[in-house]
Amino acid sequence: MTDPQLLDALVEESAEQDVPGFRKKRDLCRGLLLRDCGVYHVAHYTAGVLDFALDLLEHDSAPPAVDDADLRQRRDVHRRVGAQLVYRATELDRRLWELQSGALIRTVAQTRAGLVFCNSVVGSEHVVGFGSAPQTASPVADPARVGEIDRAAAELATDLRRLVRQRSQNPGGWLTARDGQPLPDPRVPSADTVPPHVSGSTGPDGILAGALRPAGLHYLSHHRAGEQVAAVDILEHPELEPFFNRGVTVPDRRTRYRRLAGDLSLLALQVGRDLRRAVVGDVRRLVLDVEMGAVYYYRLAPDDYLFGVTLDQEAVSQADNAMWTVARQLTNVAG
Repeated sequence: MTDPQLLDALVEESAEQDVPGFRKKRDLCRGLLLRDCGVYHVAHYTAGVLDFALDLLEHDSAPPAVDDADLRQRRDVHRRVGAQLVYRATELDRRLWELQSGALIRTVAQTRAGLVFCNSVVGSEHVVGFGSAPQTASPVADPARVGEIDRAAAELATDLRRLVRQRSQNPGGWLTARDGQPLPDPRVPSADTVPPHVSGSTGPDGILAGALRPAGLHYLSHHRAGEQVAAVDILEHPELEPFFNRGVTVPDRRTRYRRLAGDLSLLALQVGRDLRRAVVGDVRRLVLDVEMGAVYYYRLAPDDYLFGVTLDQEAVSQADNAMWTVARQLTNVAG
């Protein structure tokens, strides 16, 4: 049963040019807010132009306003920030194209206050949402803290695609996540891995190299003060052979990943600036989910971060958890 207080706090606004095709889409977005999963604002855009927006900003579950803005200002800011995030996702989609892993289908930015998502639907349509979560003193973003929001956002994108008879793109890998299975200990080498390709020092106890799995992380690098400290990968593993072809080889991917990894700190900073008017805190975790896997950024400290890649869409959530495990261990070692 829907909480009556949520219904009372729900506010909907359509763009000037409302069309009948928005009705079922708006119903799905309304359902996301009323399931009380932590999402307090959701909006639908076509080509970066607002179609409609719904929010629970008047509800107690919504976070405090940034800069003491009133409700009208907050709604306007969230809509504008959402449009900016759609623009940023479109730019990132072009930037990621050289990876030859498909289009960007899901963008997730986690701060200490919660999570912001921008998920592709079809064509130039995107759905953007803001969710809140209890703040934590940990310097590393924990994906489990916002997991319910992330899953709900992925389900919304899938439901919106089904309205136009399109199959799920499995954003987040949630449809194939192996829930209940223990995460591998990064310090224990997996029996089914080949010796990883290593560049630089892999850190104490081989933490980076031990995190790689054919059904998980395939590439992982550590960056500090603008320089790559270490990089490891299992791109030459026999199980990953189908991910390569004449146009993209293992050396190609290594070169492209290293180039993208060097840029990702700036990209995360740019996304953080886009969100700053609506969300408190810097981006600590950034996930760029493409049709074939995902790219991850985990901030360890100012100017210190991890970059990771999986090519397996079915292992996106497992790889994300492995990134968190490595990030947590590295910060503990540093501490």
